[in-house]
Parts: sequence; structure tokens; C-alpha cells
Amino acid sequence: MICVTIACGSHTRMVSEQNKLASAGIQLVELRLDFLRREPDLYRLLSSRPGAVIVTVRRKQDGGMWNDSESKRLALLRSAIVSQPEFIDLELDVAGEIERFGSTRRIISYHDFEQTPKDLDKLFSEMESKDPDIIKIAAAPKSVDDMFRLMQFVNEKNRVAKEAGDKLSGKGNGIRVIGICMGEIGKAARILAKKFGMPFTYATFSRERIIAPGILVYDELLDLYHYESINNETSVYGIIANPIGHSLSPLIHNRSYIEQKINAVYVPFQLEDSDVLLFLDRAVEFGISGISVTIPHKVKVVERLTKIEPAVDKIGACNTIVFKNDELIGYNTDYMAAASSIEAAMGGDIKNEIGILQGKSALVLGAGGAGMALVYGLKKRGAIVTVTDTINEKATELSIQLGCEIVRWEDRYNSKPEILVNCTPVGMHPNINETPFEKEKLYAGMVVFDAVYNPENTLLLKSARERGCKAVSGVEMFVGQACLQFKLFTSEKASATFIRKIVKDNLVIHQ
Repeated sequence: MICVTIACGSHTRMVSEQNKLASAGIQLVELRLDFLRREPDLYRLLSSRPGAVIVTVRRKQDGGMWNDSESKRLALLRSAIVSQPEFIDLELDVAGEIERFGSTRRIISYHDFEQTPKDLDKLFSEMESKDPDIIKIAAAPKSVDDMFRLMQFVNEKNRVAKEAGDKLSGKGNGIRVIGICMGEIGKAARILAKKFGMPFTYATFSRERIIAPGILVYDELLDLYHYESINNETSVYGIIANPIGHSLSPLIHNRSYIEQKINAVYVPFQLEDSDVLLFLDRAVEFGISGISVTIPHKVKVVERLTKIEPAVDKIGACNTIVFKNDELIGYNTDYMAAASSIEAAMGGDIKNEIGILQGKSALVLGAGGAGMALVYGLKKRGAIVTVTDTINEKATELSIQLGCEIVRWEDRYNSKPEILVNCTPVGMHPNINETPFEKEKLYAGMVVFDAVYNPENTLLLKSARERGCKAVSGVEMFVGQACLQFKLFTSEKASATFIRKIVKDNLVIHQ
């Protein structure tokens, strides 16, 4: 179940949003009375409610907007219970001052915006002593280890409660637990709440009202992550990156799962570099079956792989990991997708043993993970490759590793390649007015490939067309690598046409 938090300044808006959510099938809402600009009218808000509600009046120290006295807040909470909403949310430190009344269930909550409590069992025992029906712990994980630790704790408590019979279902005295990891790092935990036995997860009503760090919008949970269909049998895949908000991968994978009726969900993990290896060590505990890897973690993850395909070994970068029988199997789907999209644009076919790239000269801009993949893919198809990078040492390392030529960044215009490949982030949204290669240095007949796919029509590609070059969008590489990943994850064939339409329809900038 999804609980949608309604936090607005007027009673009229709060009632209207309740009704709208009920008509959309939302069965539970949280009314944040601390957001109201006038004194709350409980009768107006609760007497004709269309569904179940949680009444919450949150102090500023707990992330709320209440700016009146504490005695008045406690009086409001007591009055709310008399109105008998389905749930009342009480902070741990005041729960003992407000007695149970009627049929209203008690959510005892704890918020820590600085860290994740070290002794969760001790905290649980203290909260359990306050007569809860549900315990809610919201914490700010400092690392991925904090996230795993809180979710493992929540999962175990819910397992025990369900086995013994829980108060929420009326079958016993077990206490169900909701664990919230605040911030970007915790989004996946919110999406997978049902996998950890939580009775519901929280969402906000609209993107304009993000009331807690990391909270998702309810229609995103429903439509993108198909939350209501997640169950114990749902396979979990995801992407690790930093930053991650721009990624279209959750959209294309989740929509493809729905399209092909595959019981799976694909979730985002925003990780710092220091968290990557620990994440891989504990990913199976989180129930993860496969991971897409993107900037800046493609090289780092190789340290933890137990099996790798030859391309990963040569490139030193991995963009796909499959977890299977205690093995971490690494693949690189970038190189084949890129080479295939360039060959297709030139009228060739990668299925041919000797392709159209044979003997062609290529200059690759950028020696990062994408650059390594492109150099490998082009060389594998017979191209004569030169690499350059703003950091000359990186280009030198790549040239030694993959056996290609090198040119200093400031000398990149001296060569006249038949194929120019951009693997730098230059020109990526929002810096759309930048280009890694001056327009005047392009010449008619050159093939120009840009690995940047957002925007699809980068300044480099615009310039290439104006100069009579063959321009190849990074969208084709993105679609190709996604299809290969989908196959590795699910053993099913993805629809390139379906994925391409999703990508083109959802780029930040349509050109």
C-alpha cells in the first residue's frame, strides 16, 4: 500500500486532494496538519473522509512546520484521536503523554536527520514500550552500509511480527516496522518497502511539494515502479551512478518489464565512490539480481567481479553485473552497442565477420569508461584508432592498455580521422552549448558519433550536419546497450523499437 502525504496550507485543498487520491485508488493518506495556515478544523477534514487517514502534526525538529506551542500541538493530537482517524502519528518522546483512544491505531515515530542510530534494537525496545501498532524509524544514512543495516533490521522485525501474528492485522501482538532511509541513497528502499515487509511506503502528492528528502511522488511509484504489483517473487534490478536523477534506465527497464509481463522492478542507487564495493558485497542481501553501472563507477566495480567477459578484461570497465550463484559476473554492453550503431549508420552490419569499419581511421575523444569501450569496439571491428583526453595521462594509460595511438588534447585537430567519436560529457544537458570539437575542424564525409544522448541533437552533431558529416546520435548506443542488458538480466529479448520510443519521448530536451 502507498500512503500519500497531503501537506498544503488550506483546508479546501487538503479535502480536494483526499478526494482526488481516493478516486485514483489510493487507500491511505497522511494529513499533515502542521502545514495548515489556519487552526485545523478536524470535523471538516475527517467527518467525510473518502478513505483511511493518518493524522500527523510534526514539529520543526522532526521535519515539520508546526510553529505554535507544544502544549497546543499535544492538545490537537488528543482532539484528533477523539475524532477517531484510522491512525495517529506520535513522536517517541511524546507518545507516553497521549493515551490510546477508541479504534485509532498508534504509529510511534522517530526521526534522525543526521545519522542512522547505531543501536536499532535498543531504539526499537524503547518505542515498543509506548504501545504502538506500527513503529516508524526515519533516518539519514551516511553510507550504503547504514541503508543495508536499517533495511535488514526492518525486514527481520517484520518477519518475526508476521510469523507470530501482528497487531495491525489483529492476529497477535507483533509490531510491524516502517524504515525510511532519507535522501537519494534511500529511494530504492522506499520503492522496495513491500519486499522488506513494511505495511506501506510514503509518497508525496506532487513534485512541487517534496516534504522529505528522497520521497517519491505517488504516481511515480505507481506508474514507473509499479509498486502495487511488487511481491516476494519480484526480481530486483537496478542502476548505480552518481548523480542518478538524469538516468532514463529505470524508465526503459520498468516499462519493458510491464510490456513483457515480467515480474521485476528496476530501482536507482545513488552511490559515492567509497560505497561502491560495499554495495556489491551486500547487494544479494538486498535481493538484487543484476545491476547497470554508469558514471563514475564503471572502472571501480571491476575490483569485485568474480567472473568477467573478455571485453571487460581488456577494457577495464564494466557496465553490467549479473549476480548468479554467489558469482558477480561482469559484462560490457557499451562497446558492441556503439560499434553496431556506427556501422549501421555507415551502411554496414556488425554480424559480418569483416565489417565496414575495417581499416577506417577513428579519433576517440575521452579516455574514461565510455572511451575505453569505444576504442575496444572500434579496434575489434578493424578500425585504426587514436585516443585523446584532457588528462593526457589517462589517454596514455588507455593507449597502452588497448594498443591504440595517442595524441595530446591540444593537438586533436592535427589528425583527419574518417570517424570522430565523442566520449566526453561535453555537450550533455544542461551544458548544451558546449562542444568538444570545433565546427570549423569538421569536414564533409566524416562520420561523427556522440555518446551523449541527452540532448539527442548535441551541438557537436548539429555542427557535423551543417558541415556535411554523417551524424550518429548516442541514442542508438544507449538503446543497444539497454537491449543487451535486458537480455542478460531476464533472458528475454527486449524491443529496440519500444525502448527507442521511450528514450526519444523522455529526453529532457526535444530537438
